[in-house]
Amino acid sequence: MAPSARKRSRGVEPKPLPSKVKHHNVTFKDHTGNQTLMSWSGSENRPKLPYLPSWIFYMVNPETPRDFDGCKFVSGLERGGHLLYGAGDFRYEFFFLPGATAEECIAHYRGEMAARGTMWRQVRKVKMALKKKKHEAGGEGVDDPPEWLSSGDDDDDDEPQFGITSEGLPGLPWLKKARDWYFTNYRSWLFMYLDADIQWGPDQDHNVCLVKFDPMPIEREEGERVRWDPMEHPIHSEHMKARERVGDKDGLIRWMGDRSNDHWAREASEATDDAQDLGWEIW
Repeated sequence: MAPSARKRSRGVEPKPLPSKVKHHNVTFKDHTGNQTLMSWSGSENRPKLPYLPSWIFYMVNPETPRDFDGCKFVSGLERGGHLLYGAGDFRYEFFFLPGATAEECIAHYRGEMAARGTMWRQVRKVKMALKKKKHEAGGEGVDDPPEWLSSGDDDDDDEPQFGITSEGLPGLPWLKKARDWYFTNYRSWLFMYLDADIQWGPDQDHNVCLVKFDPMPIEREEGERVRWDPMEHPIHSEHMKARERVGDKDGLIRWMGDRSNDHWAREASEATDDAQDLGWEIW
């Protein structure tokens, strides 16, 4: 072999192999004792820690099977790849309430939040762990008073407080910033999946209902009138397709993509990254 050839071969460094994607379908009991599914995907090198940002689906068709593959469902919904989420990846949760109305889904959602709390519990927990780590390393905050462990969040006052009974499960979304509900007019939402079929073909779509609740007042000038006041509509339901735009109504997937860069999602995503760096495997 020529010297130049040997030199070239020694200079070639093997490219690192791309990490494989690992899919997680985890069943757990909701606050009523019913089996529920939590699904997310990530690198096989990533700790088995559910993403803190989440989308909540209620499977209300009595014919929907309960033993379906949530990750496969998500892949079909997102057309085989991750949405262009601004904040990061999301976990999906699937609650099975056959024949339930929007009001019944909301009541269940509130009960689940009462048992698990909001996602801000985990955000604060991560922040406190990071501050403690810095403190123990003799870094920032070493001379701070005991209050150094506070989350430093000025918007905690109106966050609902519950007697948490489901430790270890990640909390549910709860909006704090006015800019987050500026485009939704509501602080909370859930998705009702209406069809029995959970398979996705190339041109196949499904029917969903976006249910928004906990209305927030619209800021307006004195004397200004608004065409539609969310405070007069405690619950607002919108039927739509899951993936495709129909007429003047976007599909649910577009709505999810728009919401994915809101303050709550970015904070939850950052907390997930920090928790992984801390080596956490459960919340």
